[in-house]
Amino acid sequence: MLHVEDGQCGLCSHFGEGHLDATLMQIRTSQQAKEDLLEDCGHPKHAPLHLKVTAVSTCDGFDPVTH
Repeated sequence: MLHVEDGQCGLCSHFGEGHLDATLMQIRTSQQAKEDLLEDCGHPKHAPLHLKVTAVSTCDGFDPVTH
């Protein structure tokens, strides 16, 4: 398991955008993710690229999840 910190994709509102599931909720509450987990990046600037990112990836477009 990888530790996910503020500013990393696993805690960004665009990580896995479009399908909120138990895996995403677990990452956001425990701040840990499986090493091989890949999700879509739904950031408006990146969506046309259809990027797959890990929970510990980063970019300048980080938008924290609001609970």
